[in-house]
Amino acid sequence: MSSSILLVLDNITLAGMGAPPTNIQPMNPRRADTPVRHISLPFNSFLLNFLAVFFLILFFGGDAMGNQLESLLPQKVKDFEKSDKAKSFDRKNLYDYLDGGAELYLAYDFQSLLVQDYKAGEKSITVEVYLMETSQDAFGLYSLDQEGEALQIGDKANYGSGLLKFWRGKFFVRIIDMSGNDRSKEEILELGKDISRKIDVKGELPKLLSKLPSEGLVPYSERFFSKQIILNNLYFLSTENLLNLSENTSAVMGDYLLGKMNLKLLLISYPDSSSAKSSFDNFCTKYLKVSPASKRIIQKVEENKFVGLELEKNYLWITFESKDEKKTGTFLKNVREKLR
Repeated sequence: MSSSILLVLDNITLAGMGAPPTNIQPMNPRRADTPVRHISLPFNSFLLNFLAVFFLILFFGGDAMGNQLESLLPQKVKDFEKSDKAKSFDRKNLYDYLDGGAELYLAYDFQSLLVQDYKAGEKSITVEVYLMETSQDAFGLYSLDQEGEALQIGDKANYGSGLLKFWRGKFFVRIIDMSGNDRSKEEILELGKDISRKIDVKGELPKLLSKLPSEGLVPYSERFFSKQIILNNLYFLSTENLLNLSENTSAVMGDYLLGKMNLKLLLISYPDSSSAKSSFDNFCTKYLKVSPASKRIIQKVEENKFVGLELEKNYLWITFESKDEKKTGTFLKNVREKLR
């Protein structure tokens, strides 16, 4: 017995499916007295129609994303005009553009990239527009390098040596003068402002950033991430994931100047207290080579350097590069008070 599906369709819908139209009214809403046709389509026909729609979405979805990114780019800025066709990249082929650096972008849940060159005579500017999964991912990627002149473009921006970087919503944007100098600074900034204006959704800073103690924090040194590969890029600990970092964790790192002493703080938020405790124990036994006898440990790791760590509920924080045991203890306490 053949399967069939009963569909109730008006004439306009039937015409869209390729069925012979009858008494079609030109784009007017169907009145109550408009005839309704009851047809029985074989299941195979229904399946073929469904698959056709599915594959249209599958194959043209990437083009739609590329068009969305391309709509952010102006045709011309001052004397600079688009040169050649824009290039698009996704998670599968990002390595073709960022050979050796794609891992960091993928760790921040990169989705797609559009690269467009602009030229004015012999001068050239390249625009890179990265779309990330979340606003926090976009900020995290931006936070890896905040050196330069701070500017009011997007949600956060900085410029230096012919390179503008800014974060806006789910987007991270780089605009580069390939000469590495400031000859096209005015055009780069104008281009950045134009792109930023077209991104109408403002980004939100990760909430964990607010838990960093403000006293002694070096400006623009805060970094946000969640994966082990990012931590090792910032401060190498081990090839093993000692702190169990994953997409379910959030982490911030900041540089501090306490008097004449430099110190690095790593603060991690886990999904629950048991995950934090497990990571605390693992770090103590495998990195510090000590038994976790309490929730706070300060351990001398090399001549005149101390590592301090503390556990509180679902938070774990660690200090590195400290040269004063007492100041390390005071700083750990300050972090705990900030978390409460």
